[in-house]
Amino acid sequence: APPDRGLATCQLSGKKKEKFRITVGLACNADRSEKLEPIFIGKSSKPRCFKKQTPEECGFYYQNNEKAWMTSSIFEECVSHLSPTGHVAH
Repeated sequence: APPDRGLATCQLSGKKKEKFRITVGLACNADRSEKLEPIFIGKSSKPRCFKKQTPEECGFYYQNNEKAWMTSSIFEECVSHLSPTGHVAH
């Protein structure tokens, strides 16, 4: 017999719809001569897709929070991570 509970990628009766959320931030200057590395914000602190690697080893910056939203604290941390001086000017 098939399972009576689980996740589904499309709406099925008796199944919950999958709630995958991720926010992606991309930035460059006006003439696109300088591009910054992508910023990903997800829900999980250690996603399984990374396996045993860190996000930096994969080539991008990753943060997490409950709803995968950009918050002011995550934004300030991303800017300080990307800025050459390591601090944010207010």
